Amino acid sequence: MERYDRQMRGANIGKKGQETLLSKTILIVGVGAIGSYAAEICARMGFGELILIDRDYVELSNLQRQSLFTEKDALEKQAKAYAAQKALRLINSNIKIDYLVDDANMISLTPFAQKVDYILDCTDNFMTRNFLNQFCLINQIPWIFTSCAGNYANLMPIVPPDSACLHCLLGDIPQTNTASCDIIGVDGALIPIVAGMQVSLLTQMIINPDFKANTYYQLDNWQFTFQSIEVPKRPDCPGCTSEKSLSEVPFSEQTVALCGRDTVQFRLPNKSNYREIKQLLAEQKITYKENPALLSFKYKKFQFVIFKNGRVLLHGTENLAEAKKTYQLFFN
Repeated sequence: MERYDRQMRGANIGKKGQETLLSKTILIVGVGAIGSYAAEICARMGFGELILIDRDYVELSNLQRQSLFTEKDALEKQAKAYAAQKALRLINSNIKIDYLVDDANMISLTPFAQKVDYILDCTDNFMTRNFLNQFCLINQIPWIFTSCAGNYANLMPIVPPDSACLHCLLGDIPQTNTASCDIIGVDGALIPIVAGMQVSLLTQMIINPDFKANTYYQLDNWQFTFQSIEVPKRPDCPGCTSEKSLSEVPFSEQTVALCGRDTVQFRLPNKSNYREIKQLLAEQKITYKENPALLSFKYKKFQFVIFKNGRVLLHGTENLAEAKKTYQLFFN
């Protein structure tokens, strides 16, 4: 407990509060900008177990706003969840850290449903947040909605089934993501601020018996403005009762152009057989790189990234027809 001495001296946490934090398991969905900072704060504060899930890998453009990662991680295309857990183990070897390189969906998260105490939303799209809203309602797991882009950040703690949910706040979940950081950018200095607020809310949810949800927070770190708004639980809210989103095709199962990334995503029918893929590349005299989570290679202007779970990213175009034609040169 010595490493948490300064934290326990704070009246709001104390020794009893620290012992409670050490007993909790936190699932962090998305280990990019907000998630990498939030995971580091949680590790340093001594939350007992962290489970990291992220479907992507480290790129050079991530380093402007994502902690835990290095240029070496980007050059090696290390999976974010893998690279993050490796860094966190060097920060705090006394807590348990698990990771999963995958999309957050019913198949990937169900094994954790009974062991997770709280979930941090550190994602970058509302399709996943809509899923989390329903997943947490069904499993009655408290979670914190968090987003940021430009100079704005948004947070709302949600405690199902009693508090307002994401649909209560937003109404219909947006179908477009016009405010994503891939499109309008993000101020790097905003990220640690909102991650710190997210973990502060999480800490209060855990150790403050008088904690109240139903409050939405928004801040602008350029104008230095902050506001909080009460969000009542809507009696007619479809999100508080509907389970339909859990049966939808997960985002990572779809063939889709990724907005703002000049990339098309595919899904192999089975998990990647690297031996078969490497044999094909050897026959075509195409060099490749491999790490514990993925295999990548270049073909003409395109960059292929193939994850072990069968997800394929084709960088170099957003045109589905062009992407499919190139993809089918290698895969059925």
